[in-house]
Amino acid sequence: MNYALDALWWKLTSQPVRELAALLTAPPLWHSSAELPVLELLGEHGFRYLLSLDQNPQPLVDYLAQHAPFGKRLGLYAEHLLAFWFSHAPHAELLAQNLQVVSDGLTVGAADFVVKLSGKAYHLELTCKYYGSASGRTDDLCGLNRQDRLTGKAAKLPQQLMLLKFSDGLETLRQHDLPTDLQPASIVRGMGFFPSGFSSFQAPVNPYAWRGVYLSDWQEFDFSNKAARYILLDRMAYLAPARVTAADTLSAGEIRQSESGLAAVLEKRPDDYWHEVSRIMKQA
Repeated sequence: MNYALDALWWKLTSQPVRELAALLTAPPLWHSSAELPVLELLGEHGFRYLLSLDQNPQPLVDYLAQHAPFGKRLGLYAEHLLAFWFSHAPHAELLAQNLQVVSDGLTVGAADFVVKLSGKAYHLELTCKYYGSASGRTDDLCGLNRQDRLTGKAAKLPQQLMLLKFSDGLETLRQHDLPTDLQPASIVRGMGFFPSGFSSFQAPVNPYAWRGVYLSDWQEFDFSNKAARYILLDRMAYLAPARVTAADTLSAGEIRQSESGLAAVLEKRPDDYWHEVSRIMKQA
């Protein structure tokens, strides 16, 4: 699935709102068996609120400024984007964020969020990952840091979702006067990068996830579109499809000088901005 081509990205112009929208609406990279449906995350009036926020993004900008800096920690930034949503969306109520569970004086874990959505109480865990491999096999999928692997994260997530189900977690909820009948659910976001034309997806990878192309060498990529431009994405710009000015773009020759990273292929649209139409993971 090329999520970058969704009509949503023709409409939204504020960068933090676009990033928030990606967290709310993107398909999960893998199936956790406990995924929170997008409709529950958005709520009945959430999409309308998102559009109004794009017209006046200052409340979100101010909220993020209050919690900055994020120190190049994309996960932390994403958590604060969702915390704003849970604090402001019409159907949502943020009850706790980064709720630490302590046992015998030691922190055994922390729950990302305890929230109410349309009156129902949840324990939510968020993860944003960008994995690729030359083979496309689930066992081989890893990040630019090759020690960060999909199989490891997918195995750890169910454990995180059970954190508030046992004695120490339940006691933590009681100590903070939080509901104990929580529904655990995941919000799995990110991208999978596969060889061009790959279609043999293995569980738990979601075949409808946002996908890009994996490259070991720039020679594997088709640069025949002479109208395209490119950008090497900063880590903190991974969440949403890129929308940049001409001054921020690179030529095909310039992008090929990049040893590794995530790069967006761009095309110019009527708003005079260059929009991402596909994405590449280039491993060193």
